[in-house]
Amino acid sequence: MFFDKIGRANMPHYTTTLEIARPVADMFAFFTRPRNLVQFTPPDWNLELVSAPEILALSSRLTWQGRRWGVSQKVIQEVSAFDADKLIVVEQKQGPLKLWVQTHHFEVSIAGTRIIEKIDYDPPGGMLGFMITANAIRKELDNVSAFREKILQEMFGREPQG
Repeated sequence: MFFDKIGRANMPHYTTTLEIARPVADMFAFFTRPRNLVQFTPPDWNLELVSAPEILALSSRLTWQGRRWGVSQKVIQEVSAFDADKLIVVEQKQGPLKLWVQTHHFEVSIAGTRIIEKIDYDPPGGMLGFMITANAIRKELDNVSAFREKILQEMFGREPQG
């Protein structure tokens, strides 16, 4: 465990924050339904949810199939931490990256809900690592974050601007 914490300190990190004009309980419930999560990914990823429970809980497994960087990829993730209306942590158990830990924190805000997403990741090794670098992943995360924000704002709205 101690080594894992030291190792992650040197890994690339990504953080984004989103404000949604809905109560925390509503947004948390929305994020716990895996079929809703597919909507957050740009169509050119061809992402498909292969298997998952209807509603996430601790130890839930999700299997995804997609195509990115010219490579068809299968990803298996597991919910490693879950605190109702507060936190969902999903870790890659099998997939193209050495490490992928995605944390969603849900907080009450003036707008309604603040969602803070933190991702720790490590690019793949070998030949694939020459193409899928930390910078390439960061660029993809920027694109996905912008797409997700647009979709969520269209679905749920944003705080009225005064």
